[in-house]
Amino acid sequence: MKSVRRWLDASIRRRLLWMACMPLLLFSLALVGLTHYWTSTYSDRQLYMKVRADLAVASRLLDSLVEQQRTRLAELAGSHALTTALNGTGTLSLDDVLAETRTANELDWLRLLSPDELMAQLDTGVAQRLLHGDTIAGLDALAPERLNVIDVLLTDRARMALRVTPRAQATARQVERKGLVSRVLYPLEDEDGRVRLVLDGGRLLNRDAALVDDIRDLLYAPGTLPESSEGTVTLFLGDVRVATNVRLVNGERAIGTRVSNRVAQQVLERGERFIDRAFVVSDWYVAAYEALSSMQGERIGMIYAGYPEAPFSRLYRETLLQIIIVLALVTLMSLGLVLRGVERMVAPIKRMHRIIRDVREDNHLRIGEIGCHDELAELAQEFDTMLDRLETHQNALRRAAVELEQRVDERTRSLREKTRALEQHILLLKQARTRLLTQEKLATLGELTAGIAHEINNPAAVILGHVELIEQELGNDAAPVKEEIDIIIAQVERIRALIDNLLRYSSTGHSRPMLQRQDVNAIVASIEPLVRHSIDKHAQHLVFKGHAERHVECDSAQLQQVLVNLILNAVQAGNEGQHIALTLQDSDRYAAPGVSIDVSDQGPGIPDHLQTRIFDPFFTTREAGSGLGLAICAGILRRGGGDISVSSTLGQGATFHVWLPCHAPSSAFEDDTTRKLLEGLSDVAQPGEYKQ
Repeated sequence: MKSVRRWLDASIRRRLLWMACMPLLLFSLALVGLTHYWTSTYSDRQLYMKVRADLAVASRLLDSLVEQQRTRLAELAGSHALTTALNGTGTLSLDDVLAETRTANELDWLRLLSPDELMAQLDTGVAQRLLHGDTIAGLDALAPERLNVIDVLLTDRARMALRVTPRAQATARQVERKGLVSRVLYPLEDEDGRVRLVLDGGRLLNRDAALVDDIRDLLYAPGTLPESSEGTVTLFLGDVRVATNVRLVNGERAIGTRVSNRVAQQVLERGERFIDRAFVVSDWYVAAYEALSSMQGERIGMIYAGYPEAPFSRLYRETLLQIIIVLALVTLMSLGLVLRGVERMVAPIKRMHRIIRDVREDNHLRIGEIGCHDELAELAQEFDTMLDRLETHQNALRRAAVELEQRVDERTRSLREKTRALEQHILLLKQARTRLLTQEKLATLGELTAGIAHEINNPAAVILGHVELIEQELGNDAAPVKEEIDIIIAQVERIRALIDNLLRYSSTGHSRPMLQRQDVNAIVASIEPLVRHSIDKHAQHLVFKGHAERHVECDSAQLQQVLVNLILNAVQAGNEGQHIALTLQDSDRYAAPGVSIDVSDQGPGIPDHLQTRIFDPFFTTREAGSGLGLAICAGILRRGGGDISVSSTLGQGATFHVWLPCHAPSSAFEDDTTRKLLEGLSDVAQPGEYKQ
């Protein structure tokens, strides 16, 4: 990782490519991932909601079948035909009445049971309820012996061979002999309220294709599923499909196949509803299962509704593939435009860098025309002009040095007794020449710094504006790369802050501020809106204390700049919930009246060995710091006749003391910060700044 970082730091072109391409690539990957997640999650939720509703409708339709049988038997019990047939006075015999009703209601049997037959053929509990006049209706699982008693043909219809089914629980059974029936037992009472007979009617659901097909047609009408998909409904006796429209590979109904072990455990053993993808016979389905209970309340089987998963998975994959292809094309086109733009932007910078590096050996090299007409072209022209001036100054110094040395040599010939003194003078003159040359170079370097800072500030503003525009245009879609966008903005802001500090230093380093009589209280009161966002962001509190009666001579804008810088430093030094105190009071210093402004924080404090250095230019211990903030503050105050100092105790915070005179002196104070800045330029490879 460190080697990659060093490789990027070695070239502006690589850094620009990295900054431009990485957010684009990360955004594309994040968009594909989010599309995959959103599509699959939304599709699954909709599919499972639909199959849950389908299962509920199928269960109600099955219940309505039993209720319909119950209603028909109730109508028969109260009919004149049955009453007269029982009394032997009707035109139809009892068998004819029962047969006609059975055929009309699609029942497999309809018979009359006496109380003795009830006790012999039914469970004792069910028989007792019937004898008390209760109607019993519902589903039931009848053994072959009971089916034989009702109708011998029912035993043959109910019998089915079990098929080997993938994912089903292992079993030694080969044949299912029980029958799943919908049954209604309706008691007939005499005039005394005693049960004389019981109407017993029912329908065998084993192999009943009409019932499951009718339910399927109601649930999955044309247009409710994709064209290649078909909904299915199944009735289970235990874990065996006894009525279904699920098909085998050969197109035959999957009668006799068994449910998967996972579904059987959840539904039949634990009695829970199953809503999930499930393996049905030979393929994966979006499936819903619910237990079926007998008239005695025992779980005897299941009802199922579902449809194949494959058509929906295929549609999802096709959609995701189309999105990936479109994003890939857009990304490739964007990368091409980025590469072309970076190459055009970096070419002038590379040329300028080569000339600056080679000018150390050949002072006659110049950048010249760089093939563009933007800020970089103006910067190159200014740099060439600076090199010309520097060369002129150096030639003049060399000629002056030669002339001076010639005059000294002439005088030493006639004044040999003063040779030692003259040699010492010559040494001093050489040192003066060296210092003068150094000062000229430093002055020129200051002009170059101001020019470079001014010209780089414009591209930095353009980059910042475009990144913020990208973030605004993306809206919520920018969330996956929000951290990278914030890093770009923070780094550009850091560049702009450093450039602004250099520009401020270059423009005010040798000029006296415009001083006017000011009310310090009003200036301090205007600070809060400027720092409110940063204070709220760090959950801290700004407290104002004291009041100054005196007015001072100062530049209000520059004083605001100083106080804002000190408060922001205090915010960064403190923790959430802490206070930043800003205290005003009249104070005399240097035998002159003035006003003192103290900015105190509750941070960890400043070590003693750093308190004497925090106002030096380029001194910083903060990774993102430039080392110019406090130096600029000190320069602003001292040029106006004021002063700044710091006091701190480790673990108890720090207090910056700002003092402003009521009457600024007529002569400007010595700008000691400028000297320290020039010294710091030679040692810029080892910067530092206080960090609480």
